[in-house]
Amino acid sequence: MVRLGSTPVLDFGSFSVKAGFAGESYPLLVYTQEQFHPNPWPIVRGKIEDWQLIELLIQTIWSKLRVEPSEEEVILVEYSGTSPEEHRKMEVLMFEKFKVRYLTFLPAALCTCQAAGVPTGIMVNFGHGVTRISAVIDNLAKKEVELPLGGQDSTSHLATSLQTRYPDQGDLTIHSREIKERHSFASLNPALETEAVGSTAKSLQRTYAMPDETEIVLDRERASCIEPIFSSVKGSGDETVASVTKQLINDFPERSAELAQNIVICGGPTDCTNFNYRLLSELYKCKASKIVRIFCPPERTFTCWVGASVIYFDDDYVDQGMSLNEYNFKYLPAEQ
Repeated sequence: MVRLGSTPVLDFGSFSVKAGFAGESYPLLVYTQEQFHPNPWPIVRGKIEDWQLIELLIQTIWSKLRVEPSEEEVILVEYSGTSPEEHRKMEVLMFEKFKVRYLTFLPAALCTCQAAGVPTGIMVNFGHGVTRISAVIDNLAKKEVELPLGGQDSTSHLATSLQTRYPDQGDLTIHSREIKERHSFASLNPALETEAVGSTAKSLQRTYAMPDETEIVLDRERASCIEPIFSSVKGSGDETVASVTKQLINDFPERSAELAQNIVICGGPTDCTNFNYRLLSELYKCKASKIVRIFCPPERTFTCWVGASVIYFDDDYVDQGMSLNEYNFKYLPAEQ
C-alpha cells in the first residue's frame, strides 16, 4: 500500500466523533451532538440508527478537516457489536458515495491496547451510551461484552435528581452534563455519600451558577449521579462492569493473572474524580482476582483514536484494508 498525503482517522461514538490524521497525538476535531444540532445524533447506544444523517455527519467532518475523501486513505475505528450489515453499509458509504482510495477498519479493543502499550489485558471502554469490555491477549481481542450503560445514564440520573430538588428552575437537562463534568466524583463510600444528609451533605456542597446568575447547591447529587455506571444493567440480573470483567478474567485461566493486572480504562466517564479507585474497589468487592491493577491512559477520553493513529504505521494491520479498485472488483460486478 502506497501512502501519500494525509490519512484521516475517524472514531464515531454515541455522543461525538473524533477525527484527525494518522501519526498525530490527538484528534484535530471532536465534533459533538451539540454542534450537530438541530439534527439528531445518528448513533444511539453504539448503533447507527440513521444512515442519511451519518452521511451528512461524515460530509461535515470532511469539510472541517479540509480533505477530499477521494484522494485519501481512511481509517475507521470499529466497535464490538457492529453487525456484518452495518459494516457493509459503511463500506458502501465510504467507497460508493465518498470514493475513498483505501479503507481500513480497526477493532476498538486493539486500538485501546496499542495506545496503552498493553498487549494483554482487559480493555474497558466507557462510552456515552455503551460500555464495552474486552479480553485482549497478545494483541488479539478474544472475547468482548457490551453493556448498555454509559455517560448518558449518569447525566440523565443527575438531571432527574436536580429537577426534583429544584422544580422551579426550569429544564435542568441542558446543564446537567456540564454540572456533572465540573462537580461529580465516584464515591468510595456510596452508602454514606449518595444518601448524605446533615453534616456529611454539607461537606459535599458545591454551587453551580445558572445562566440567569442564580445558584443551585449540589451535595449528594455529586456522588449519586455516577452510580448508574457501576450498577447492574436492567434486565440482565446482577451483571455489572465489575462482574463482567471478573468473568472475562476467569474465562482465560492460563492468562488470568496477567489480564487482572492489566485493566485499561478509557472513555469520557473515566475523567470523573476517583473513577479508577471506585472501579478497583468494585473489582475487589466481587473478588475478580487477588491482585488487580488499573491503568488510565492520560489521553483516555480519546484512547481508541490515538491507538488507531499509532496502528497506521504497522503494515500488519493497515494492509488488511481494502482499496477502491479491490472493492469495485469484489462487489460492483455482482451487484449491478
